Amino acid sequence: MKIFRGDLMQEYIPIVKDTSLYREIARNLVNPLELPREAISNSIDAECKNINIEVCRNSKGFFCIKIEDDGCGMNKNDINSFFNLGDSRKDARSIGEKGLGTKIFFKSKRIIVETQKENNRLRAEMIEPWQKLINNIVPGYTLEDIPIQTGRNGTIVIIEGYNMDNPEKVFNFYTLKDYILWFTAGGSFKTLFATFKELNNYVKNMQIAPRIFINDKINDIKEEIAGTHQFFPPQENPPIDVHEKVYKRSVNYCRHFGPYHRSTNINGEYVSFQMYGTVSGYNCRRSVCKLKPYERLKARFGVYLAKDFIAFSKKSNLISDPNYHHFHILVNSQNFELTADRNNISNEEDPKIKWIFDCVKQIINEDIMPITENGYFKMRREEEELSYINEKNLLLKNRLKQFVELKDLNIDGIPIVKAPDNEGQVIILLTSILSNDKYKEKINGIDRIAHFSHQSTTDLICLDNKGNPRLVEVEYLLSNIFKHEHPFKTFDYIVCWKIDMEVNERRKLVDGIELKLAKENNNWYLKYGVDKIIPIIALVDVVKTIETNNSQKIQCII
Repeated sequence: MKIFRGDLMQEYIPIVKDTSLYREIARNLVNPLELPREAISNSIDAECKNINIEVCRNSKGFFCIKIEDDGCGMNKNDINSFFNLGDSRKDARSIGEKGLGTKIFFKSKRIIVETQKENNRLRAEMIEPWQKLINNIVPGYTLEDIPIQTGRNGTIVIIEGYNMDNPEKVFNFYTLKDYILWFTAGGSFKTLFATFKELNNYVKNMQIAPRIFINDKINDIKEEIAGTHQFFPPQENPPIDVHEKVYKRSVNYCRHFGPYHRSTNINGEYVSFQMYGTVSGYNCRRSVCKLKPYERLKARFGVYLAKDFIAFSKKSNLISDPNYHHFHILVNSQNFELTADRNNISNEEDPKIKWIFDCVKQIINEDIMPITENGYFKMRREEEELSYINEKNLLLKNRLKQFVELKDLNIDGIPIVKAPDNEGQVIILLTSILSNDKYKEKINGIDRIAHFSHQSTTDLICLDNKGNPRLVEVEYLLSNIFKHEHPFKTFDYIVCWKIDMEVNERRKLVDGIELKLAKENNNWYLKYGVDKIIPIIALVDVVKTIETNNSQKIQCII
């Protein structure tokens, strides 16, 4: 609808049957970055060579995003179509055909469109579109002729005051760059298939990729980025990463697959798909994306579906390998029908789509996977095996070093020469002392070992000098009895190397029983009230006694 206001400016009301449709399209925006996605699609449909994206805050403090291209520009009918709902004038080969995408711009305080086509330059402005939609009013816009600028054909779209919290966290250089290269027409991979002439009937300008410039004035970052999807370059004989502990070479490995182009006819309709991708190591994958703070490579990589050679969603069931996240594969088909937000496929049950998915699985299983198993994943397995061997050798080296540093035990008659430094060594020392008739009398209450188990709640079942069974828990340090969650009724004795608690110190077991450490007549106990007493055999004290006695005997002989 057109309203006349003077000679130079005209006011228009967009054509729409239901105001709520505008509001819902803007409100149901899944990702705010779909805003530049739609703007870039329009610029590329306009056959631009350059796209400039600028983010800033204006003099009023409102966040602004500006997208400028040097495409063919728009006339009055095109601008009306831009603001109308479902009124697309694009041909079937264009990216957007439904006339819905630009309505996400309406969630803002102001939209300005300035465009020049041939010998005419126009300026359209829509004020408070989101507030008006909230009030159930279809927002209008003004349209006026403005002076032409020589050599400046193309379109400028300015979105002012986009309605979201902290927009600079989303619309900043790094986030914009990553999203553009992964999920917009500025990251299309169509040029890889430019030699397939039949595809020109379905996709415009297969051989052309625009230059894209991002100017983040808020963070003062400006850079030109490539206008194509980024795959890491092939690198099947990768250099060594000296900082990597295990995957020293495979972390830099990259193998490309494709381009695959398959076509057929189903029910008289032409059906085709295009597929390209890589398998690559961590460094390669990390270099072609900017992950969000909470995002992992496993969430980003895999097999993606694409239309117009623009990725829109991952399809996990096309690859069954658990290492799917090492792959970066894109599957494009113009036969995919997308939802209004272009985030999902709406015709998955169609026989055409089933044929595409079956062919993709076949290529992955019969072509790609055998190559990756004998190349990339074989390299990773070899590196894992080498790392395992090196780790074991290092552990052995460290163990030998620690062994030399252990205190010597000066006890004749037992085969143990070093003081324990772990629970297992405590058990071995206990066994050696018990096996020597001269020293076993130093172990009060335990005469023989009947059974050992590292899986049972209690380490040892021992016998006293009357043949009665005794439950014995072995620890390197006494305090470990409280850390290792042993219930009160699972041990009668404790054998440890040394006591690392203070006399009268109280601690609780896992079942809540509180025990107090006591020392009486040079004997150690854990006490529970007055009834329950658990003897503690500290082997360091036993060893000292044996060493002292042996030393005294030697002195007597001398």
